[in-house]
Amino acid sequence: MKTFKSLVIVLVMILSSQANAQFLKKLGKSVKNAAERTVNRKVEEKTEEKTAKAMDSLLNADKKIKKKKHRKPKKHNTTVNKTNTNTDENGTKNNAMHQINSNKDFKSGTKVLYKDTFKNDAIGDFPVTWNTNSSAEVITFNDDSTRWLQLDLGEYTPDGITQIPENCTLEFDLTVSDNFDWYSDGITLNIIAVKDRRKDFMQWSRFSAGANGVRLRLKPKNFEYKGETSLKTYLDNTKIIDKLKNNTRFTLENNKVHVSLWRQKTRLRVYLNDEKIWDVPRAFGTATYNAITFNTSGKEGEHFYVSNLRLAVAGKDMRHALLETGKFVTNDILFDVNKTIIKPSSFKVLDELGKTLAENPDISIKIIGHTDSDGSAAANQVLSKKRAEAIKTYLSNNFPIAGKRMKTIGKGESEPVTSNATPQGKAKNRRVEFVKINL
Repeated sequence: MKTFKSLVIVLVMILSSQANAQFLKKLGKSVKNAAERTVNRKVEEKTEEKTAKAMDSLLNADKKIKKKKHRKPKKHNTTVNKTNTNTDENGTKNNAMHQINSNKDFKSGTKVLYKDTFKNDAIGDFPVTWNTNSSAEVITFNDDSTRWLQLDLGEYTPDGITQIPENCTLEFDLTVSDNFDWYSDGITLNIIAVKDRRKDFMQWSRFSAGANGVRLRLKPKNFEYKGETSLKTYLDNTKIIDKLKNNTRFTLENNKVHVSLWRQKTRLRVYLNDEKIWDVPRAFGTATYNAITFNTSGKEGEHFYVSNLRLAVAGKDMRHALLETGKFVTNDILFDVNKTIIKPSSFKVLDELGKTLAENPDISIKIIGHTDSDGSAAANQVLSKKRAEAIKTYLSNNFPIAGKRMKTIGKGESEPVTSNATPQGKAKNRRVEFVKINL
């Protein structure tokens, strides 16, 4: 019996050994397979990680490009710094800063010829002093009592503007609805010469133009997500200038702007807020410019809004005349009769001249006094000289201008510009000339 039990035990052990061997063999295969799967998974994870990093890099670069394209325009500063690499006398490179200065030289005209704030028009009505081939209405916004003229697609003109003097300023406020699309063309201001005021203004549409005019177009959004402006001039049915540029003063983010135009004979300067956008010396021809129009284009629901329109006669461009042409002549410096006492009404002109000379210390001038023919020639000669000296004294006392930069001459009545037979002629002959000289 014991022998039988022993055989059974041995048999069980043998069978168990074979089972264990098979089990261990299977286990070995499982471990091997698991190890292989682990290695493959790690390789896949590393590959996925590298791929993900590569994709992130590409996507982030794309986001940076998009973010740059949609970035909010920086506030403009009239002083811009640019880094420039220079080499000193020893051959050593160093970084220097070039400073670019821009002069905020716009001055509103003082003698108002036309002004419209739409205060006399009912909300929802088209203003009675305007004309159009379309439709518009006076509106207000919820947060402001300012009245605006909401423009639809078409041409508009204020009947009250019948002249654009050779020296004048034209100003207005402008804004646009939030849904403006860059496919739309914007708003155009036209300064034009018309014969028949009832219909000629309609020639200046989006796709047509009259014989003589200047066209300023403003668009708050283009494909670069910036503001856009263009200037075109027409002389005798010929397009002379056609230029376009971007700006950051009038955009969908900065969607309200004060527009200022300054005409000085043939010259036109255009400002958006305090930034000069255009300065064109030959914008106007010899035609009689006597009207302005606005024309707009866009999809349904888009609107431009105009307010606070103002046209005024401006003073002569003293700064430009003196610095660029070398001569400035004025009849606006007045004295007490037969005296050298300067009238207070003359201080504005003298102060502008003083600022110009103070800002340009390399400029020296000759001050030349002239009189009319009243009195003796000898007395007028002395008086004109003393008046020129009085102007020199005023400038040197009120501004940092060295006396040696100003020379004085009196020419009395010897060089009239017109006849002294009338009071108007005498007033023109009583003048002061400022001529740039080299010392």
